[in-house]
Amino acid sequence: MTDISAITPAMQDYLETMLSLSESVNEIRVTDIAAKLSIAKATVTQGIEYLKKHGLVLQEKYGPVELTASGKAMAVEVRWRHRKLKQFLTEVLSVDAKIAEKDACLMEHVVSKHTMNRLMHFLESTDCMNCAKNVSQKDTPAINNLSQVQSNKETNPMETKPIRALNELKVGERGRVIRIASDKALKSRVLDMGVTPGAEIKMEGHAPMGDPVEVDVKGYHLTLRKDEAAQIYVEVGA
Repeated sequence: MTDISAITPAMQDYLETMLSLSESVNEIRVTDIAAKLSIAKATVTQGIEYLKKHGLVLQEKYGPVELTASGKAMAVEVRWRHRKLKQFLTEVLSVDAKIAEKDACLMEHVVSKHTMNRLMHFLESTDCMNCAKNVSQKDTPAINNLSQVQSNKETNPMETKPIRALNELKVGERGRVIRIASDKALKSRVLDMGVTPGAEIKMEGHAPMGDPVEVDVKGYHLTLRKDEAAQIYVEVGA
């Protein structure tokens, strides 16, 4: 799977836009993407060619555009980061929603992969989204509350572990599930199977063509399709 950091910010925007369009229309066309992003069709066409080379989209000549499993997984990741950052800015730092929308987009594109992974992990694993709710304007600023939460958890950025999609784990590698970035149907199914945030998981095997994959969760042997595993993120070596 192509690393998200290898894709330019503009291309990440294309993927996020295509994901949004796929939820409201049956077919995604270049004109739809161009209209949504307010850019020229010729520019979008070039972008689609770039994404095709990276295996993130499919398109027959002059036909509709479709996200591949890898492309959808990356689009979900981009949108999740964007929404999480906006939520942090508006709910914790009380930034105006319109400003937060723009700043979240800028932040997700310019912050290093390492810092973004740590920030997303922090936002996911702490109760920081609620830490500002009981803080009034006359009380200590929310950012101090955040610092206290981080201090209490004794977070050490030098001890960060790599975060990868489950399907990228090698046989024998172990990790801890930190996020399931998928639609409600798939998320509900894997949760029922015991693949929950915080669960220890071990890669037991890949089929000859890489699909499906075999994993061990809480002592149970499970089989997942590659595109399903690509939407489950784990902290490796946890």
